[in-house]
Parts: sequence; structure tokens; C-alpha cells
Amino acid sequence: MKLKPEIQKEIQTTQEKQLKNALKLLSGSDKKALTAFLQSGQVPGSKPFKNLKPNVQKTVLKLNITNVEIVIKRTRNPIIKWRYKMAMFSYGSLLKSTNKELEKTKKR
Repeated sequence: MKLKPEIQKEIQTTQEKQLKNALKLLSGSDKKALTAFLQSGQVPGSKPFKNLKPNVQKTVLKLNITNVEIVIKRTRNPIIKWRYKMAMFSYGSLLKSTNKELEKTKKR
């Protein structure tokens, strides 16, 4: 689906803000992994995504969830809204599983 320019601009500005905050919190190797993943154009749930550390996975999922929230907020078509709500649900479940993995690694 082709997004309107104002939606794309809003998504880009929020992504830039989130990336700045996330890069402050991540270590050097995590920063490299995050930028490499984002530049590769892979999607969450893919094989390269599963190979990332849980912190990087969490950051990627948060970026995608905010993007989907923006699209849902700005779209009027109910079918497209439903489609993006399903995507948000799947990203949310991936985020929950990533949080569980993070807790397991912290306990060790």
C-alpha cells in the first residue's frame, strides 16, 4: 500500500526520534546489528531477525509498532485498519516473546 506523503513524513520523524533514543541505550555491537538489520530491509519474524539479540529485536519491534499505530490513526478505510491491527497484534506477540527471552538471559 502506498502511503500518503504526510503519513510517511510523520513516520520518518517518529522513527528518527526513537532511533536516537535507542542508539543511546544500546552497546556498540548492538548498534551495528540494528543498523545492519534496518538497512537490509528484512522484516520482524524473519530468520535474520531471530538471530539478533533480544535488545535489538525489542527495538525493531517498537519501531514497527509505532509505525503501525500512526497508519491506523491516519487511515479511514476500515479494511486497511483491520489489516494493520492484525499486524500490530503479531508484532505485540513477538515483543512479548522477546521480553520473555530477555528475562531468561537476565536471570542467568
